[in-house]
Amino acid sequence: MSRRSRSGSSSRQENYHLEGTSEPSASSLESTDVSALPPRRKKHPSSAQKVTKWYYNLIVVLFLGLVAGLFYYGIKYTE
Repeated sequence: MSRRSRSGSSSRQENYHLEGTSEPSASSLESTDVSALPPRRKKHPSSAQKVTKWYYNLIVVLFLGLVAGLFYYGIKYTE
């Protein structure tokens, strides 16, 4: 069931027109002091870059371990 069918109105615009008020204009929204708040990305930083770095480092270490293990196995059992 969608939000539209549950609430009965499709958007905030219909509520404004039903109540007899007008929508806030873009100039009134710009005049508020929104610049005082930091961007969300700075306030809640993502750890995706850290996870990606750890993932690639783990893949490189596993690959090097595999190569070293195969060299060791090849030298030990081919004699």
